[in-house]
Amino acid sequence: MISINNYLQNLANQLFISYNSTERTKINKSIAAIKYRLNNYFDDRINDIIIFGSYSRGTILPRQFDQNSDIDIMVEFNIDNYETKTPETYRNNLKAFVDCKYPKSISSKDLPSIVLELQNIKFDLVPAIVTKPWFTEKVYIPNSGNNWQETDPIGFNTDLTNANQNFKNIVKPIIRLMKYWNSVNGYPYDSFDLEQIIASMNFAGDTTQTGLLYAIDNLPTNYRSSKLKGKVEVLRNHKDWLVEYLERDDSVKAKERIHKILP
Repeated sequence: MISINNYLQNLANQLFISYNSTERTKINKSIAAIKYRLNNYFDDRINDIIIFGSYSRGTILPRQFDQNSDIDIMVEFNIDNYETKTPETYRNNLKAFVDCKYPKSISSKDLPSIVLELQNIKFDLVPAIVTKPWFTEKVYIPNSGNNWQETDPIGFNTDLTNANQNFKNIVKPIIRLMKYWNSVNGYPYDSFDLEQIIASMNFAGDTTQTGLLYAIDNLPTNYRSSKLKGKVEVLRNHKDWLVEYLERDDSVKAKERIHKILP
């Protein structure tokens, strides 16, 4: 049986924004500028600015592979005596900041964030508040109903790092491969949910190749939409043919089939 493990590893590497790439340099420069302008604009009205989400985890896809890739920036607003305003108040404050400091850029409200697009790079500015009842810190961001919800902005980072290390650094590459499939198929899974699903899988003894096949077989479809089930059914059909061609030692047809999954 032939292997396409090296091929998949190389593709997963292409799906990573490398540290010396122009794209990462532009992103980091924009992050630094946004942080500076936020601090200048709000002064002591904000306590902290945190980069979270897939960019901080190394699972974000380059924009050429996913036009919806974005950078999540949490803006923690200063509150006194735990007196909080509505999430909409803070979102309006961030919208005013963007309109003032980036008047020529595209911006919009999109719960729970304010979306700012700079040179084809999107930034999600998410307002947050922190309370410390009984000496325990709790972080809140807006939910889809525009109310406050508790969150742990970097907790999943630790879980993913541990899983990746436990399974010989194949989890993040598999996540990037699956997120690419997800993006070219119209996002049947929420991107963050998909990361959590794959990070919770057991890849003991797997390579990138066998782990990807395992992940495809174990994507949850119960209580999901018929559209999602249809996408996964097609995916698994391609996977079955891929395995068939690998067992036949037909590398040409195997790569043709993997291209149907990952164009």
